[in-house]
Amino acid sequence: MISTNKATKTAGVLFLTAMVSSLVGDGMIESAKHQSILLAGAILEAINAVSVLGIGILLFPVLKKVWKSAAFAYLGFRSVEALVCLSAAILPQLGLINAANLRSFHTGTLIPLFFCGGALIFYTVLFKYRLLPHFISIWGWIGVLLIIYLNVYQPQGEETMLFALPIILNEIFMGIWLIMKGFNLKIKIIKP
Repeated sequence: MISTNKATKTAGVLFLTAMVSSLVGDGMIESAKHQSILLAGAILEAINAVSVLGIGILLFPVLKKVWKSAAFAYLGFRSVEALVCLSAAILPQLGLINAANLRSFHTGTLIPLFFCGGALIFYTVLFKYRLLPHFISIWGWIGVLLIIYLNVYQPQGEETMLFALPIILNEIFMGIWLIMKGFNLKIKIIKP
């Protein structure tokens, strides 16, 4: 069985891996003019899917110690998000007539839905039990709310990236924090 410290550090690495592979992979798929670039993008998005699932699995025992039902919910959201990410990576490879529309639905609706659901639970647990400093949780909530706004109202133009930037930076910062410092597990744990 993997130690809590090692699981937390590995989850930090996976947060960084998921972010980079998702951003680069999506960019490659969306701008692909050659099959090899499309395939490379799909591989990166598949790495993202595995990373997302890995985060849920590795953090489950830690979250379960403080809030059992939230731990199961977080793992569930991350598992479904990983499946949707994987299907979004595979769709362009299938050559279906409506593959672009299906991928757009996956990346524009389903992935944000499951990501936001899991993230809201995760940041709530972090905040309530002070597993990380409060500013990280608050920053995460703001980032998630901006992603929800982005996906509900779908503003157009280059400024749309500004709505995603807070959560991108939060997950990078949190990944580094988890690698360097881990969770604060010296708190008194009361299971709800």
